[in-house]
Amino acid sequence: MKNKREERGRRIFNGGLRAQRMAKIFAIAAVLAAVLFLPVAALGYEDVAVRLVIDGGEVEDLTAPPIIVNDRTLVPVREVFERVGGVVGWHEEHRQVSLFYGDDVLVMTIDETDVNLNGYVVEMQTPPIIHNERTMVPLRFPAEMFGFYVNWDDEERAAVVSSPGNGNGVENNGGNGGLIFLGYYDDSANDSAMFLLSHEHEPENEPESDGKFAEDELPPPGVTAANPQTPANSALARDVSTIPIQTIAHEPTTLIALHSPRETGAAAFVAFSSSPISEVQYFLLPDNRLVVDIHNATSAFSGDFDVTGLGVPVGGVRAAQFSQIPAVARIVFDVIGAAEYSISLSADRTQLTISFARNRISAVSAGSDAFSDVLHIQGDVQPSITVSTEGFPHFITLNIENADMAAPGGIFAPGVFASHFDTGQNADGSAFVRIFVREAWPSFSISQGANSAEFMMHHAISGLRYDSVNRELRISRHLAAFDIQNATRINDYLRFNYTFVLPATAEILGRGEMSVPDGFVNSVSLARVGENVHLTFNTARVLSFTVFAETDYYVIRAHLPREVSPFIVVIDPGHGGPQPGASHNGIVEKDFALTVSQMVMQLLDADPFITAFATRHADTYVSLLGRAEFANNIGAGLFVSLHANAASRNRVVNPDVQGIETWYTIGELEYAANNRTNSRSIAQIFQRNLIIATHANDRGLRNGELVVLRETEMPSVLLELGFLTSPDEAARLASPIYQAMLAQAIYQSIVEAFALA
Repeated sequence: MKNKREERGRRIFNGGLRAQRMAKIFAIAAVLAAVLFLPVAALGYEDVAVRLVIDGGEVEDLTAPPIIVNDRTLVPVREVFERVGGVVGWHEEHRQVSLFYGDDVLVMTIDETDVNLNGYVVEMQTPPIIHNERTMVPLRFPAEMFGFYVNWDDEERAAVVSSPGNGNGVENNGGNGGLIFLGYYDDSANDSAMFLLSHEHEPENEPESDGKFAEDELPPPGVTAANPQTPANSALARDVSTIPIQTIAHEPTTLIALHSPRETGAAAFVAFSSSPISEVQYFLLPDNRLVVDIHNATSAFSGDFDVTGLGVPVGGVRAAQFSQIPAVARIVFDVIGAAEYSISLSADRTQLTISFARNRISAVSAGSDAFSDVLHIQGDVQPSITVSTEGFPHFITLNIENADMAAPGGIFAPGVFASHFDTGQNADGSAFVRIFVREAWPSFSISQGANSAEFMMHHAISGLRYDSVNRELRISRHLAAFDIQNATRINDYLRFNYTFVLPATAEILGRGEMSVPDGFVNSVSLARVGENVHLTFNTARVLSFTVFAETDYYVIRAHLPREVSPFIVVIDPGHGGPQPGASHNGIVEKDFALTVSQMVMQLLDADPFITAFATRHADTYVSLLGRAEFANNIGAGLFVSLHANAASRNRVVNPDVQGIETWYTIGELEYAANNRTNSRSIAQIFQRNLIIATHANDRGLRNGELVVLRETEMPSVLLELGFLTSPDEAARLASPIYQAMLAQAIYQSIVEAFALA
């Protein structure tokens, strides 16, 4: 059953890999509560030699050999887990040993069977102990929590451990790296427990410092144990935050979006929340991962974020719901080198900003050969470059986002296209390189290195010329002896490709790719595909294209969809990929929604007055926010999400519930109550037409805070087209005739909705 509360932000888990991981963890915990690991009858400590094998190799040099306690194999935690890539630690006051593996935290207390796993209490059969001045922990439990495979060889009396991915067929549920320790700290100032980096205490070799705050060294106001001062290390990032983030109790909140420097226009990531944030903790791990935890918060987004070309010292960004109880949303940044960062909250506590130092451009140099000019730009990290041709035909400007220019200008010698360049700083925090062009205006391309970029100016593909100012591609009609205006077009907008299929004679225009990064079109390419030539625009966003003829040229012009069509609708087939939705009576919701959406798209594509886009064309995953952002970026005037319903309580299906219902959400400021085109008035149109067309049970309108409706900036509806849990209604929903009736009613409703505009 599709749970509406899930779309309102009340989720049990974050879904995907984390849901699978947590399900496996608790399944293992349940098994361990009932099944003994080793087939030894005696209880208590058994002084019998036990062998340990890790990934096929026997471990023979342990200072404390494995022991058997209560029929369980216990091993020295530091020696064993450091062998698989981790650092293990100890907190004396709480007598706790803690492991951090990827996004999972496991805290075990000496002589106690209850352990804390990501905020959940789980019971072990045998507790960790101190034995011969060594911390000994049960082997199987923590190992399998992190995706390792553990077995017992009774004949050899050996515990056999296989790392994730070592041919044991067990999925790696561990995370993104080795085992990293986070100690535990009880901050009496705010009566909450927090993590900090520490070291294991070993009685016979006690370190001078265990890394925790001593009683007479409590952190100053605003400095939490989750954010200790990082030891001096030139390879690690440095916290330069100036204003401590205070903890202030608020109602639970939802993180609704994470914007990168691409959206913020600064060297910063910003997490937006639906209401004030209560608490933020952050810490830097020894491998330069910056971990930011937002407490009392549920994350509406998850997964990896694209950080290519941002011009900030970050190699990766991941987000997830770290724990549900307590609610903690986590964002992890893979920081590059000794970068400076700062973290702050807005005055209303709804925007959390993670800022990084701007990219320092240390060198800019020019070179030429007989065919091209090349400008090499060197930075601390990969420069993020946008090209402006507003100086046509005199100069080209390379704007380098989030950058400080520390290099002078220079000359091209001898220079095929360019004579010289100068450098400077823009008021918005970006740097620039201005390249002065001779008589011939070049085509150009950009190639990126780890911390550099090359801007190459070269001859255009024969007969093609792109004008970035007007977003126009000009094709010589003297070379193009065919009608481009009537060419077949392939609009693969979900992959940001728009292709004109031309006859083989179009090869006279050449082959290759012309880079034109103007913020709209990334490149134009010509390639032979079978018996045709494909002229393809790779775009930076969804665009529409028109073609017209001049005396000497065919002109292909790129437009924002709103510039060519006043009536734009986005059709959203619900679910997809690993999220099947409801599944009953032989029907899977994601497949049903896709089938009906394709029928609707066929009707809309045949209508010359309406431009339609779909959020997916196949069984693929699209996040809830991604669907809304897709419609917002296009500038759609209407958003229609298609679903099927299910009725059950406590997993007991109710086969008697049937009917169609239409959901809507009206934001407080988005649409005035007297506006005819608000979401409620649109919902009434859809509900009326669907009931008339199908004679289904009318379940009316439903107003709810669904993500895809709340986050869209246009009138939006979500259609529940019937209950899969009803055998009778499921049979109708499976009928192509009934599906066609639904599609026709949806199309008619879209037409009527636009007529109100």
